[in-house]
Amino acid sequence: MTPKKRGIMTVLALTLALAELGAQTATASQAPTVSTKQDMAIFALGVSGFSIPADVVSRVDLGIQKVFVDLGRFNVIGYQQRLSAADLGAFEDAIKKSKESSVVVPDKYQFGEALLTQAEWNRLVGAFIVAVPVVSSFDAGYAQKSFRWESNITVDVTFLDVASGGTVSGQAHVVSSGSSKSSEREAISNALNGISMQLTYEIRKIPTFQIQSRVLEVSWGTVKLQLGRNMGIQKGDEYAVVQKSTVEGFRDDRETGLVVIKDVGAEVSTGRIVYNQGPVTKDSQLSEIPRLGIEATPFFHVLSGTQLTVLNPNGSIMGGGGTTGSNYMLGMRAVLSRGVYDSRPFAEVEIPLNGIRNIFTAFAIPINVLAGGEYNMSIGRLSLTPYVAVGGSYVYLTEVITGYNTDTSNTWFFHFGGQADLAASFLVTRDVKIYAEAGFEYWLSTISWLYSNYGGVSVGGGLTWKL
Repeated sequence: MTPKKRGIMTVLALTLALAELGAQTATASQAPTVSTKQDMAIFALGVSGFSIPADVVSRVDLGIQKVFVDLGRFNVIGYQQRLSAADLGAFEDAIKKSKESSVVVPDKYQFGEALLTQAEWNRLVGAFIVAVPVVSSFDAGYAQKSFRWESNITVDVTFLDVASGGTVSGQAHVVSSGSSKSSEREAISNALNGISMQLTYEIRKIPTFQIQSRVLEVSWGTVKLQLGRNMGIQKGDEYAVVQKSTVEGFRDDRETGLVVIKDVGAEVSTGRIVYNQGPVTKDSQLSEIPRLGIEATPFFHVLSGTQLTVLNPNGSIMGGGGTTGSNYMLGMRAVLSRGVYDSRPFAEVEIPLNGIRNIFTAFAIPINVLAGGEYNMSIGRLSLTPYVAVGGSYVYLTEVITGYNTDTSNTWFFHFGGQADLAASFLVTRDVKIYAEAGFEYWLSTISWLYSNYGGVSVGGGLTWKL
């Protein structure tokens, strides 16, 4: 072979080798990512500067640790020591210095009220992530306008990445309120009880902690995906189908579809493909969409049949059954969407606008409170949902100038009733649905000389936000 031919063959061989290397690099960069459990060390709730009952705080400590355990994506190590916001900076510095080989190791570490032995410290810095929850604001007292004990609490959880030298990898900000007619202590307890659901959502929002998975197989609009109860996946969870690519060395990942989890196994889950703009195949990347776990549905209904009647403005009484006409209902329905799939419970509040009455600046507003269940039948973006609910009605009293307000929910319900409807909805975007519904709703008065029965055929519609 001549030198010229040998040169040509060498160039061709190098070209093929470089092309193969490039293909292997591109394939590796686009390979699906699958999450694994992370080690998490959790301090007790820091409450420096605030007067909160010790047994209530202890219960919250257990509740916060339970949140991390129930999430399923962490190996949890719990600590009884507490850090305040002022101690957090010193704690971060200590972690950074502990990575330096020249640092002399002390027998004990002191951060404000927290005293750690060397063994405890070594175990802590051996964790991948350290969580430090701290009460950043708190108040409690008796509200004269509502005649209730009220409490507000803010908890900030700072996550430190020990592996990278103690840098902050994320923060969760939780604000919760509680009230009680009986005691301040109960109001504080109710406020602290509201932390768990919000904290779960705030943790799932942090990119570092979001679950990544991959498609194992696809069949007739459903997928099998890697991971299940072993990583805390629940029915109703949503995952985006992500098309991974690079452009000139830069990531250009795009969402091309949506999958909702319908069944969860030990290590494998099953999801329904809601929509996809490209092919969903084996090894397609799936990325968790964090949600609070509630679908909020504001609505406006018109009930045609028996009209709600109350006292006339001149003081005369309209008893018996109401007149024929329409009732206008404005309300909000909150459907539990996480931990469930086709059968889902919901709570609803609605105001019959016909029943609002005022005397000068004082208003009496009837409020219907219902609880019920729905059943979803879905094909792609379209869903048909029959639902039923029952409930009672009380009156909310308010005076605009003084700010006085109270309600009759603890003494008297003025109506009992229920509804049965069929809703048709369409998912417009990943987060919003539009819907229309029709059915029947009726309310029976418990005080015939003050309120009439009312109800009839119901039609309405609105938008649903997936929170």
